[in-house]
Amino acid sequence: MLQRTWSYLLYLYGALIGALSPCAPPEPLLLSGLDRRQFPRQYLGTWHFIAAAAGTPGALQTFASTDSAVFHMGQGPPPQRLPLRAALRLKSGGCLDRSWVYLLHEGNTHLATEGRPGMRTKLFSSQCPDAIIVQESDRDYQRLLLYSRTPNPAEGCIEDFKDRAYCLDMEELLLVPRRQETCQLQGS
Repeated sequence: MLQRTWSYLLYLYGALIGALSPCAPPEPLLLSGLDRRQFPRQYLGTWHFIAAAAGTPGALQTFASTDSAVFHMGQGPPPQRLPLRAALRLKSGGCLDRSWVYLLHEGNTHLATEGRPGMRTKLFSSQCPDAIIVQESDRDYQRLLLYSRTPNPAEGCIEDFKDRAYCLDMEELLLVPRRQETCQLQGS
């Protein structure tokens, strides 16, 4: 009886703290129920890299020399393979092309990355209709990334991203400057 009362009080305390907390971490987009033959079309196509957040500055170091970046997510064959191409504009003015493949595995709630067995990528919803939040984690880091269909999303989108990152204890923020023209994607 005492244990049940204690458990009930702890539950009420947790519910009260949750109700008073302004934090709303991003809502994951479930990949486990997707039809593997048809990755949702809303995630395919061109995305602009807007911001990154992490718990430590080192997790964002890879983006420190980036001025802008544009990505293209494709699909297929086979349909469980999602090729991603990137054109990165460096602050120095040069362009870098990158590509990798995400893999959809039955029963997983994340995307795997071909050739990187420790890397996990999860997709999250955003308050902005033309934006998506991506969480990357590997052995050495965990970070959130904000992508948008447009290179200059509304200020509210960035604030929403900051709030959601803060809820996940990711207080280090990097906004991609986007001061130079974006590089052209290969094959575009």
